[in-house]
Amino acid sequence: MPEPASIAIRTALKSIVVNASLAAVKIVTGVIGNSYALVADGIESINDIVSSGVVLISLKLARKPPDKDHPYGHGKAEQLGALFSAISLLAAGGTIAFQSTRNLFERHHSPAWFTLPVLLLVIVTKELLSRYTLKKSEETSSSSLRGDAWHHRSDAITSGAAFFGIVVALIGGPGYEKADDVAALVGCLVIGFNGISLLRSALHENMDGAPPPELQAAVLRVARAVPDVRFVEKLRMKKIGLGYSMDIHVQVERTMTVEAGHRVAHAVQDAIREALPQVSDVVTHLEPYPDQNCP
Repeated sequence: MPEPASIAIRTALKSIVVNASLAAVKIVTGVIGNSYALVADGIESINDIVSSGVVLISLKLARKPPDKDHPYGHGKAEQLGALFSAISLLAAGGTIAFQSTRNLFERHHSPAWFTLPVLLLVIVTKELLSRYTLKKSEETSSSSLRGDAWHHRSDAITSGAAFFGIVVALIGGPGYEKADDVAALVGCLVIGFNGISLLRSALHENMDGAPPPELQAAVLRVARAVPDVRFVEKLRMKKIGLGYSMDIHVQVERTMTVEAGHRVAHAVQDAIREALPQVSDVVTHLEPYPDQNCP
């Protein structure tokens, strides 16, 4: 079975190929068909290519082993990729909003009818790509891939808004030429909302925020089940790359020998990593279990 890093890298490569193809189709069709919303959509696809490229680079850097200058490895590159993905999504939404607002005050022709089937193709393709990338992000615990997935979905949203606007412009006739620009502005609101949500998540991980409560609960459950562990005193976890690094303090009998305690510590590490593959590093600290009969 391929390792998570390899799966994530292949997913990012597929995103680049699909985005490059769609960007060319959208820009050419938009220019010929007088659809400014479709041209703006094509520009966003170019931004998606850059974003997917950064995600690809960050994933490749994150899988590099530890070295003298980076004793904890290079995993944080993946979190930085997620941060860039969120910021670039907000930037793309702002760019489209600016261009669409400017177009509202300029005269232009109604979009051509043949832009509609192109938009339908884009909507279906980008939504399928978004779901595929989101699924792979969950399989690999990749925050940068999750951001990339929302880039694809935002593209599908803006394409859907452009489709609606062009339909209104074609049916309404003269006076409704700018409907696709209005539709693009509405789509930008959705992009902005998702961009802020991704930014918060990326900042949380870059600031070594705590993982989901259910993952912490699973770790505690596994550790408590290890023989000779009397109590789990403390647990700290953070995301590094595609996995989690953690420090766990467990209490054992205070009369236990160093050798026996060493075996318990390794048993805790092995149990956690076997039960939870997303945990990549476990440091176990042993503490004496309180005895009321001893000072």
